Amino acid sequence: MGERKRLTMDSWREMFYEKVDQVKPQNEWDLKMHQDLDYNDLRPGWKQSVQEHAFGSFQCSWCQHSWSSAQVVILFHMNLDPHGRRGRVKMRVFRQECYQCSEGRLEDPLFQEESVHRILENLVNSIREKCYGEYMDHTQLSEAIVGGWHSGPHRRDHCEACQLGIHQRPKYTLHYGRPKDTVHYEATMDTMPLVQPSANNLPQVIVLLFEKFQVANQRSRNHTM
Repeated sequence: MGERKRLTMDSWREMFYEKVDQVKPQNEWDLKMHQDLDYNDLRPGWKQSVQEHAFGSFQCSWCQHSWSSAQVVILFHMNLDPHGRRGRVKMRVFRQECYQCSEGRLEDPLFQEESVHRILENLVNSIREKCYGEYMDHTQLSEAIVGGWHSGPHRRDHCEACQLGIHQRPKYTLHYGRPKDTVHYEATMDTMPLVQPSANNLPQVIVLLFEKFQVANQRSRNHTM
């Protein structure tokens, strides 16, 4: 596991320049942090991309409690000037509050370098699709969003993106595809398919729900016989 550290914006930009130059060497792109960036508040010609499953760690500046999250949300606004051959990206990383003390301070996440690479790879893919109109195979992007696996609950009341209504998910939902422009499939007792799901590619909770559905369905059949 790589060391988690507070990478400077220069570090983010250096990695971003390297990745975007590999696919679009004819254009110049810049990346800047804008912590006042608003979701869906886009100027003409700007596109939006949101990564909702970045992996980072936090430490409370008051009580020093540490925690990790695979639900770190990052907002990007991007614009390509086709005449000047220049592109710009504005970036906002949403924070989380400590849940073990009463201070309620919003803390910035720390990222492993590997996670930053994955975040930026996804960003470049979004640029290619949204700014250049290229077709992207979305099935290849979902794993890049997740920089680590975290099985604990997401504390929505301590998440800045959740408080702002940006990071919302149905209770039992599978997520596929590109950042934010994601296809949602909500599995409920009424919509569970009658085809046995594979435990290799579905969360265990979906498998358990399917089993409960089968038991309930069998009881209903026995009752009507």
